[in-house]
Amino acid sequence: MIRRVAGIAALVLAACLVAAAVFAGESPLSKDDVTLLLLGGATQEKMIALIDQRGVDFQMNPDLAKKFHDAGASDEVIEALTKAGQKPKAAVPAPSSQPPAANPTTTPSASAPAATTPPATPSPTATPPAAASPPPSKPAGVDLGDPSPEQIQKIIQEFAAKEELFKEARNNYTYHQTNKVQTLDADGSVDGQYEQAWDILYDDAGKRIERVTYAPPDTLKRIQITEQDIDAFRNIQPFVLTSAELPEYDIKYMGHVKVDEITAYVFSVRPKELKKGRQYFQGTVWVDDRDLQIVKSEGKNVPELTTKHGENLFPRFATYREQIDGKFWFPTYTEANDTLHFSNGPVRIKEIVKYTNYKQFKSTTKIKILSEVPPDQNKTSAQPPKQ
Repeated sequence: MIRRVAGIAALVLAACLVAAAVFAGESPLSKDDVTLLLLGGATQEKMIALIDQRGVDFQMNPDLAKKFHDAGASDEVIEALTKAGQKPKAAVPAPSSQPPAANPTTTPSASAPAATTPPATPSPTATPPAAASPPPSKPAGVDLGDPSPEQIQKIIQEFAAKEELFKEARNNYTYHQTNKVQTLDADGSVDGQYEQAWDILYDDAGKRIERVTYAPPDTLKRIQITEQDIDAFRNIQPFVLTSAELPEYDIKYMGHVKVDEITAYVFSVRPKELKKGRQYFQGTVWVDDRDLQIVKSEGKNVPELTTKHGENLFPRFATYREQIDGKFWFPTYTEANDTLHFSNGPVRIKEIVKYTNYKQFKSTTKIKILSEVPPDQNKTSAQPPKQ
């Protein structure tokens, strides 16, 4: 999203929170200290310096990484916390109740509230552990042991191959997709909205098409939807990581957890290189440990773009999948509730994307984009609205 108007005051955070954490003494930083520093607006450089200087009295795990990311921690801060947690504690022994860390890694940065669980559905949908909850414990009768490094690499190769099959299978389904983006004022009330609905289907010649079926007037005043946002609706948010795309990403194992009714491997995913003109996914994926398919992804599209024409920022989102036809896990729900920090002030946005009415249709043709909208609709283009 690009900021549409300037002159909005920047968000002022309570500096006393920073002072409380920074000047608490020379003892190792606690989880609460780190949270206070983030809420107080401490810079990345200050955070890393304090972590290196004082160390931490805890070990990182996927839940803490998510919690700190939601509070605004960058990848570099998470990495510093991870390394500090691995160092032996000087003078102060680690509490015996401290759980061991999941295999540490870095995860993408974002400043977003914890994602809420989507509406209940008939199929078991993977949802993340609550950001403030303790690390998942091993349920009775459930094996949550960590695979060996060799097994991890095999799992990555196998789930990427499954994703290749899933991508091909989804290209043989028709479905309906609705995309809604809202901006919220200081009271949390909606003050602008963009909405479009698409049918993904096939024409009489068997060509796959995307048909806009609903597009009311865009009432967004503080941001505008860009081509990159539309691409995210199509390709980034329903993230698919195939064998062909695997070399473009750095994949790191984070842990083995139980989520709702399933158990899943958790992986950090980030692009190795940001090539000009392309958008990538950066975040975390949950891979069902039986089907070896992605059942949930959480992250954002990168890179964010800053040019002389403005800033193009993207929200952190979570996409949930469900099993369709008892075989493949298809995306059914995407949500984002984030604050985009433009240089001239923050804008809070909420986004909901729903994918419904999956029906199989045999075809191997490529997708074609149609711009026409039914005559009774006012908006016909997915291009960014004029200022």
